[in-house]
Amino acid sequence: MTKPSKYPKLSFFLLNLSAAIVILFIGGYFVLSWLDSYTAHGKYIAVPAFQMLTSEEAEKVAHNNNLRVTIIDSLYDEKAEPGVVLEQYPLNGAHVKANRLIQLIINAHTPEKVPFPQLNNAPYRQSLQTLRAKGFRAGKISYAPSEFKNLVLNLQYKGKNVLPGTLLRKGSMIDLVLGDGGGRNMVATPQLQGLQLNQAIRRLKEYYLNTGEIIPDGSIKGNSTSMAIVYLQQPDPEIHKEIEAGTYVKLYITLNKEKIQALDTLLIVTQ
Repeated sequence: MTKPSKYPKLSFFLLNLSAAIVILFIGGYFVLSWLDSYTAHGKYIAVPAFQMLTSEEAEKVAHNNNLRVTIIDSLYDEKAEPGVVLEQYPLNGAHVKANRLIQLIINAHTPEKVPFPQLNNAPYRQSLQTLRAKGFRAGKISYAPSEFKNLVLNLQYKGKNVLPGTLLRKGSMIDLVLGDGGGRNMVATPQLQGLQLNQAIRRLKEYYLNTGEIIPDGSIKGNSTSMAIVYLQQPDPEIHKEIEAGTYVKLYITLNKEKIQALDTLLIVTQ
C-alpha cells in the first residue's frame, strides 16, 4: 500500500507548476513560429537588376521575384534606348522583404527641359542634392581661389557658365567650380572597392573627388558596365589616407565572380 505524501499540497502545486511551464513552452513555440511565418523573419529577396529593361520587362521580373515596381521619374540619356530603366532604388543586390516596392527612373523618349536652379554661392553638398533633385548630373569638380572653402562659385555646362533659369534638358552634366578656401584642401580617400560602378561614382562626388579613367577587365564585354564592381582604385585608400579635393580617382571594374568573391573576403578581413 502506497504511503500518502506528507506534503499533498506541495505535490499538487509542483504538478500544476510543471503543467503550466509545459503549456507555456508549447504555446510560446507555436506563437513564435506563427510570428516568424507571418513576418517572414530571416527571409529576404535579393533585388534583381532592372537597368536597361523596359517598364513591361521590369514588371515581369518584379512579379517573378515577388516584388513590385513603380516609375518615379525620367531622365534623358541619348546613349540608352527610350523607355528603359536607368536607375533603381533600392539598388540591385540589396536584401528586401517580399512585396517590396522598387522605385525606377526611366529614360525619357524625348529630352525634357527644366529651368536651371540658382546655386551660385551655395554650399557644395546642398548644390549636389539640388542638382540631383532637378534631374541634372554632377560632372567635374574644379577649384578656384576663394576664401570660402567648397562654396560653389560657378556652374558650367559644356564649358560655359549657366545662368539661373536657363532651360537645360534633364540629365545634362553640370561641372562645378568651388572655392579652395585659400589653401590646399585635403579630403579622406573613400573605400570604393566592392561597390557597383554607379555607386562608386556617386560616392566620389560626395567626397569632393572626380571620376578618373574607368578600366574594365576581360570579363566585361561591350558596354555592360551597369553591373560592374570596382575591384581596384588608384589612389589606394590603404596607402593614401587623404588626397587633395578634385583629384581624379582611377577605377578598375570587373564582372568576374571569383574576383568579386575574393574582394568580399578581403574587405571583411580588413574591416
